[in-house]
Amino acid sequence: MSLIMTKAALALKNPESNFQFVKFEAHKAKKKPAADSNEKSELRPETQHSSKDLDLKKIRHEVVKFGMSGFDPTKKEEARIALAVSLGAKPPKKEYLNYKELMQKRKQEKAKEIEEKQQMRSKSVLQTAGKKKKKGNNDVGHFLSNYGKVNKKDLNKKDDKGSKKKRKKSKII
Repeated sequence: MSLIMTKAALALKNPESNFQFVKFEAHKAKKKPAADSNEKSELRPETQHSSKDLDLKKIRHEVVKFGMSGFDPTKKEEARIALAVSLGAKPPKKEYLNYKELMQKRKQEKAKEIEEKQQMRSKSVLQTAGKKKKKGNNDVGHFLSNYGKVNKKDLNKKDDKGSKKKRKKSKII
């Protein structure tokens, strides 16, 4: 083994004899007894399920990435941001707008809303103006529409007929 001579190594009288070689080995866990191996075999189907789920997640992720590759640069950046947010990243902050520009924008939006409301009102007025409900003479409501309304004149006529006729009591033997 060759030793690289540095200034510190040259300062020492016997650098080769003072040299120590240290190899690092990571600690390995001890193997469990064979009785636990049966339990591991029972747990394997669950781990296989989770590995399948992970594979599906990776596949979905790759499909999304491939889909993003066809976008133009602005849409690609938006898709990357959306993907990062769906994976748990914080969404980006809103862009700064000058206060005066913001107020102008809001005024324009309000003006558009007012115009739309007026258009809707004019359309509704035009549609309802042509359709007027005709009220009948006997319109009392939904419940009485089947039965109608009794006039006082009709009641008086029936009472008059009944008062003029006297009923005779006949004796039946």
